[in-house]
Amino acid sequence: MTKNNIRDKAHLIHELELNLWEMWSHFGRAQGCALHDEGDVMWFETPIPILPYHVVMKFQATEHIDQKIDKLVKQFNDRQVPFMWIVHPSASPQDLPNRLEARGLREVEIVTGMTRELTDLPELPPLPENIEIREVIQPDDANQPDDASQLFEFAAWRWDVPETYRKQLEIILKDFRFGQSGSKMHAWQAWRDGKPVAKTGMCVADKSAGIYAVVTRPEARRLGLARNLTFTALEKAQKLGKHLAVLHSTPMAEKLYQSLGFEPVVKFRLFASGEMHI
Repeated sequence: MTKNNIRDKAHLIHELELNLWEMWSHFGRAQGCALHDEGDVMWFETPIPILPYHVVMKFQATEHIDQKIDKLVKQFNDRQVPFMWIVHPSASPQDLPNRLEARGLREVEIVTGMTRELTDLPELPPLPENIEIREVIQPDDANQPDDASQLFEFAAWRWDVPETYRKQLEIILKDFRFGQSGSKMHAWQAWRDGKPVAKTGMCVADKSAGIYAVVTRPEARRLGLARNLTFTALEKAQKLGKHLAVLHSTPMAEKLYQSLGFEPVVKFRLFASGEMHI
């Protein structure tokens, strides 16, 4: 690999990490939540005691490593909540996965960081019959009906959030301010017969647009909705002046994103203290 290629890859990895940290940090900024940023370590907590609502998303410790790991593990264990730990490409020390496993965490998924230049975007593919895609725009008036409430229900279904905590999830997601002026968060839903059957989200960071939360309900799969929604988000990112799109793909979806022009760059390893399926 040439020096230019190494620099290019390092840049892409950096953007993949920055966008991920930007997106996940929204959960810690919401009402009733806490975002902790100590420079080399960043994590968030929420009142929802299930995965993935407690996450260590950045760990680059070079001193007092075991003490810092133990502090985080103890903090979550004292609250009796399961937590996820993202081992990102620039994480340190290099043997962090071994140290996590020694403390009872296990690897639950390896996701691929992928990128795509926002040039030469194809025309949006035609939608299947009876399908409409709408961007979620949260109104300033909380009493005004909008698509966001359906998005919140969709998210609760996706992560199997118990009814007891769905109101809290709605409070958290309202702080994302989807589609509002100045917000970094955007979302779209594909509707059929008055019901959203697929969705995607996008986090606009300084130099990249990140695609997240692409989900299709079982009854609407194999209609190409993930493709439509992803291209809709990419087109919006291009209009916002972004030149790079990033995402973190599960193994199952990697071929889909490659067909959309994304190229694999690096792996992110996800560890958790409990059962979790991405």
